[in-house]
This record gives sequence, structure tokens and C-alpha cells, in this order.
Amino acid sequence: MANILIYSNNPQRTAEWTHALIAEHSVSRLLNARTDYQADAVIFDARKLDEDASLLTVFANPATRFLVMGSNWSDQKQIDVMVHGAAGYCETSESSQLLRQAVDCILKGDVWIRRALVPKVIGVLTGRLKSLHAPHLTPEKRDELQRMADSLSVREIEVANMIRQGENNRSIAVSMNISERTVKAHLSSIFRKFEVDDRLHLAIRLKEVDQSR
Repeated sequence: MANILIYSNNPQRTAEWTHALIAEHSVSRLLNARTDYQADAVIFDARKLDEDASLLTVFANPATRFLVMGSNWSDQKQIDVMVHGAAGYCETSESSQLLRQAVDCILKGDVWIRRALVPKVIGVLTGRLKSLHAPHLTPEKRDELQRMADSLSVREIEVANMIRQGENNRSIAVSMNISERTVKAHLSSIFRKFEVDDRLHLAIRLKEVDQSR
């Protein structure tokens, strides 16, 4: 049972989301997203961001997974929250069952967003990294990236390639005919070898490997 907080000023939405999740998780309200709190995940009403765009900075908290709930948000807005650290975006019109699936997904370390947007998110993040570093990889960095890539097992390479395509753990498990538990084990090993904490930054690191060759 995960500790879920709901950040919204809308009583109806808060009640609906609580009702959808309370059977499987501990659910309560978050009154101020800028205060210190402990939560496995936060259901974040997109209206709060529409009112105060500076709230995007709270998604940088690595200890909490954030699921933004919006209404017909544009692709660019969805990409923006993911780039700032949110784990997913879901429409408020979706069913309670889909909300539960989205929460389960982000709690497992997956990303909940339309697959078509994953490459765009990766592209934006890659561009930001390039702006922070030298435009060309040093020989030492190239060697380091190559060592990371060479350390992967055959099965880990398969998993990594599907992560880069935006596949979730379940689809990877089905495609490789293995359990989701095994997929998670492979991912943990891949994250450790590539020195990253999540699948989006793994995809970026894999793109860097491609560029270094």
C-alpha cells in the first residue's frame, strides 16, 4: 500500500480520485506542494499549474512520483511537465480504472504518457543536457559510454532497446516472454551500469552512446 497525496482545490475531483485509489492505497490531501512532505506519489491537479506555472519546480523532488491530471492539455504542456520531472500525465476524463493503472505504473518506475510523446520528451531533455555540456564528447567520455554499453548482457540490451522505444514493463515482459519482476531486475541492473535513476534518462544515455560511435 503506497502513500498517495492529492493536490487539488477541486472537492469533486479530490473525492473522485480518492474513491478510485483508497481501496489499494493510503490517500490524503496535500495542502501545500512547496512544504516538506513524504509521499510515494502525488496526484497533481493541472489547474494548479495553470494558476501558478512556478509549481513546475516541485517535480524535481526525486523521492516522489508525480502524476499530473489535466483536461485536454496540449502535447507541449504534457512534454513540459515530464521534462521538469513528472512521472506521468493523465486526462481527468479517464475512468477510475485507468487512473489506478496510471498510479500503479508510475509507482513501478514506469512513465505514464502517450508513447508518441516519449521521443519528444527525450529530445528536449537531450537538448538541455547538450546546452550544459561541451558540444562534443571528449575521448574519455566516449570511452566511458562505450564501457557502460559493453557491460550490458544480451537480455539487458533487449530491454534497453525497448525502453528507448517507450515500451512499458508489461509490454517488455510479454515481448520477451519473461515476468515483470525479471524486467524490473534487468532495469535495476541497467540503471546501475549507466548511472541513471529513471527510464527517460536511460534513453538519453543510450542516445549519447549512439552519438559517441
